Amino acid sequence: MSIKTNSLDYVIDKQKIEEKYDIFCLETSEKYIKRGAYILDVSVMCNDIKAIKFESGRKMLLLMSKNLDNKRKLKELLGEVTDGDKFSVLPVAISELKDHLLIQLLLNALGSYDSEFLKCNNLTGHLYCFHPYWIKRGKEKKEDIIWQVPCLEITVTEKLYVNLAVRTFTSERLKKKISFTKRKFEDYPKYIFSANNTLRRRLKGEEETCFILRQLDDRKTTLPFLEFQSLSKYEQSKMGVLNAVITTFNDKYEGICRLGFRKEPITQRVDYSKTVQRENIKRIKNVLNEKGIHIVDQINDAYSDIFCENIRTLLRQKYEIETTLGKRVSRDKLNIVLIHNAEYYNGVNDPHDKNYEGVAVQHITFENFSDSSEFAIATVIHEVIIKKDLGEKKISLFDWEKLGFTQPVSFGMEAEMDDVKRYLIMTVRPDGTFEIKEQEMTLFEINEYTEMIEIFEQARTDSEIVKGVIRFADGSMNVIKDTGLFTIPEIDIIGNLLAEGDNKLRGRVRREELLASCLDIKMFEKDEKKYYCVGTIGEGMHPKIQRGCVIRKLEGFHEAPVKFEKMLPMMNVSFVHNGQLTVIPFPFKYLREYINAIKM
Repeated sequence: MSIKTNSLDYVIDKQKIEEKYDIFCLETSEKYIKRGAYILDVSVMCNDIKAIKFESGRKMLLLMSKNLDNKRKLKELLGEVTDGDKFSVLPVAISELKDHLLIQLLLNALGSYDSEFLKCNNLTGHLYCFHPYWIKRGKEKKEDIIWQVPCLEITVTEKLYVNLAVRTFTSERLKKKISFTKRKFEDYPKYIFSANNTLRRRLKGEEETCFILRQLDDRKTTLPFLEFQSLSKYEQSKMGVLNAVITTFNDKYEGICRLGFRKEPITQRVDYSKTVQRENIKRIKNVLNEKGIHIVDQINDAYSDIFCENIRTLLRQKYEIETTLGKRVSRDKLNIVLIHNAEYYNGVNDPHDKNYEGVAVQHITFENFSDSSEFAIATVIHEVIIKKDLGEKKISLFDWEKLGFTQPVSFGMEAEMDDVKRYLIMTVRPDGTFEIKEQEMTLFEINEYTEMIEIFEQARTDSEIVKGVIRFADGSMNVIKDTGLFTIPEIDIIGNLLAEGDNKLRGRVRREELLASCLDIKMFEKDEKKYYCVGTIGEGMHPKIQRGCVIRKLEGFHEAPVKFEKMLPMMNVSFVHNGQLTVIPFPFKYLREYINAIKM
């Protein structure tokens, strides 16, 4: 069995590309090209420019159809652009251009792609994909308004990984809800909504309402990773968009460039079983019966009364527990406190900021807790039990003793608070009791945790991201690192089946054929390194996968053995991610909750 990743498997014929296209580098004599500089959208003034590629620095790349007159045309064009005289035009030998840059240019040239729903634009050196269903609309004084235009940016990294990032363009009508601390509103490139449900650069003299590439404060736009209950839903998901772009790319560049995705053979897998699920629920029921649940209504109106009764019913159905209801928190029970969201309080007497010393309290907000499902209520219960455990300094959500550790195990992670890097270490004893301490990076005190901190420091030097460090009793350490990789399901086959009206993809056989890359826990080895990914629980899955299945790398520090089998049971639990498996050993969840508490 193998899984696909976002690492490109491609064929490229640079000689044939050179026969069809010219590539030029425009280099400024200034220190850098400003992000959003008008020249980055100069293609609106010249149809001969097929694509522009820009990230940062002094250079930008242009792709043009083959023509001996191209260099002259570019020089004439620069004469019409502000500060155009500061740019030099340099031909680029395609044979010497790095593959990721060439592929990105070819992708950006899909900027004119326009199907019934999916649209692409090459804006300011980037490729953005738009879908009309993503647009956020509303009314103002009975006028239909477009507030935001979300899109999906597709990039190719230097390692030849495909990245998908959700971006949001926001209307200038909402600029008061955006903080402009590092860059003024006036300095952002302005775009206007075009007839084909995309954006284009606003030209001089145009007065239409503009959009800038910024999100509202404390907001985040999300798009589902994969949805396959219908073709329409699929086309709105990240994987549906990626499939459309790759298919269009391969059709457009047939014979000169073809893109696919690499496969990695699986060496180990763990499927989340109903036995494990039953054990998890049984353990949670025991904790709830021992401590009890107390619901606190801090809204106190007719709607909140109904809401609280619905929560009590859900808890009774899922955990067979009766709850109490009151106006104040209980010191002896696990507390679920109903409040409004932060916007309602607007920073005045906001109960989100209240710190309940020595009491396990989990807030739920009336406006945002609309999904009264068993997954949603389970998440609330898991969170409040973790807070209880942090107060009692003992793990109760999981039977730690069954792991068989005879010595303490330590988990370290990095946190940034008030722009200062801080390091937290959680040491778990064989009986499940634990201590959390902060370790400082100092030259004057060296102890068993010093090397853990050095791992984070060195990773920053190496431009790597360490998600966590595990130190075993023998002094050996395993390091969990981000890779930039994620898994890809069989997106082309899924698209074809849905186009035929076949959406029965969740049965065991179809899951294995089409979705295995995104399900349960899997491990593979490459270049003598071990990698793992943790996906959605396959059994009983829904036709929507909200997040991609990221791939992480496991390394033994100073050539220590990787003890993956010791970590597996710590990830084969569903109490960290709303019914999904946890992507790193669950003690790191305890550390994150501890960090959140001290930030308050």
